[in-house]
Amino acid sequence: MQKMENPYLVVDAGNTNIKICEVFGDEFSAIEIFESIDDAVFRIRDKDIIMTSVLDQKSEEKFREISASTFVITHDIKLPFSSNYESMNTVGIDRLCNVAGILKFAKNQNALCIDVGTCIKFDFISSDAVYEGGSIAPGIYLRYKSLNDYTSNLPLLNDTNQTSLIGHNTRNSIISGVLNGMNAEIIGMIHRYNEKFGSIDIYLTGGDIRYFDIPQKNNIFAVENLTILGAVEIFKLNAL
Repeated sequence: MQKMENPYLVVDAGNTNIKICEVFGDEFSAIEIFESIDDAVFRIRDKDIIMTSVLDQKSEEKFREISASTFVITHDIKLPFSSNYESMNTVGIDRLCNVAGILKFAKNQNALCIDVGTCIKFDFISSDAVYEGGSIAPGIYLRYKSLNDYTSNLPLLNDTNQTSLIGHNTRNSIISGVLNGMNAEIIGMIHRYNEKFGSIDIYLTGGDIRYFDIPQKNNIFAVENLTILGAVEIFKLNAL
């Protein structure tokens, strides 16, 4: 694929929605969010696109059909890091893009990405640019859904407003368990990484990270669209 000389679109097709960003040189437009491929068709049609996707092959083919040209990030292309992960062909493309994205910022430093969306994903890369792996846990709505699916009487919630530590009714008890529990989980995991690796740079991303109170420290950075930034870095590495 030839290097794109004109503006192009980066399409981040995740489990929950589709994010689209126009890129020209080093300039990035504001992110547009769509709920489905059908909603995004008018934006993608006849455009050059870079696509990172966790969708099935049929959905990816639909992108190819409507775009002018498509660079799809797959497990077979060159990445800006090496890996100790045992099954790289099973790592989510979004996770690979996140790691490529933090390499844009972390130079010769151990670094951790925390992506909070449909799932909570931790991904660690060493100071010599070796991807070691990380962890995956359910996000907010998966936890709410599992409580409703696997009990007889608990309601299905979708609330993201923080509540007190102690819930004084069933609804607030669920919210406290999910949100306060996730907050403690994220902070606890950060502490464990720090214990194991010492000082590391930490990059926070994902649509749901804003619902959590992560300590403000000099080595913790918020990068709103890390997956898209990483996709561009991978494209640059592979473009002719």
